[in-house]
Parts: sequence; C-alpha cells; structure tokens
Amino acid sequence: MQDEAAFYSPLQYQPQWLWLGLVLVLIIGAWYAWIFRPARKMVAHHEDPARQVTVVPDLETLRAACLAAINATASDADAGRLPERDAHQRLSFLVREFAGAATSLPVTSMTLEDLHRHDLKELAAVVAGIYPNEFAPLPVHTVRQSAETARQVVLAWN
Repeated sequence: MQDEAAFYSPLQYQPQWLWLGLVLVLIIGAWYAWIFRPARKMVAHHEDPARQVTVVPDLETLRAACLAAINATASDADAGRLPERDAHQRLSFLVREFAGAATSLPVTSMTLEDLHRHDLKELAAVVAGIYPNEFAPLPVHTVRQSAETARQVVLAWN
C-alpha cells in the first residue's frame, strides 16, 4: 500500500523459496562432505612368507585347455563363424594366456621386448609371427598355419 511519501512496503517472499534455499544448501553441504570425507585406512594383512602357499598350475591341464581352445578357434575360422583377424588375435591371446598361467608372469600385457627380456624367446617368435596377421589388411599366413605354430609352442613348453 502506498502512503503519502510514495513509500512501498517490502514484498514478502513465499515460504517455499526459503525452504528450497535451505534444502539446496544442505544438498551442497552433503556433497562437499562426501567428496572430502576421510578415506578409510586399509589394514594390510601381512602374513608370514613361510606360511604363504604358492599354487603351482598343473601344466598338463593348462596345455590341454589351451590346445582345445586353439583347435576351437581354428575350427570357427574355417567354418566362417570367426573372421580371420579375430582368429589370429584370439590365437595370440591364447598362447600368451597359457604362458602367463605357466610362468605366473603378466604375459598378456607384455611387449615383444618384454618377452625377450624374460627369456621367452619361443613365445616372442610366435607372437611376432602372428602380429602381421592381426593388423595387416590381408593376412600373411592362414589361420591354420598360425594355429599349428601356436600348438607347437604349447606342446614344447616345459
């Protein structure tokens, strides 16, 4: 209402705006509390090295499983269910996975140089032979030839 001095009284805000503002402040505060919360301290369990049990994989079981997977990959490629490039990639992975399980090394993520450094020269030669088939526009070798090479390395592994 206007008085004689042309003074307007202040307008009152609706009460829901006050509550909405408080809720937003609480949400932002909770978010900052969540972001800056102290991390839980992880308790490391140190066991006696003499009590640790090392699981040695059964080489014959690994070999049989890898050979079966190699044969399945070659069969899938021959039947047309698997593209040649994918078949070569799978063969490379299978041989690396077998070597990794047999040696307890992270062979699947090693480069050729790493394989040579760990004295896995036969494996490095097979992987180097499969590489062009994985990445070339046209494979240099057939899947059958790469599968046979992979089989020979798995069978010769000590």
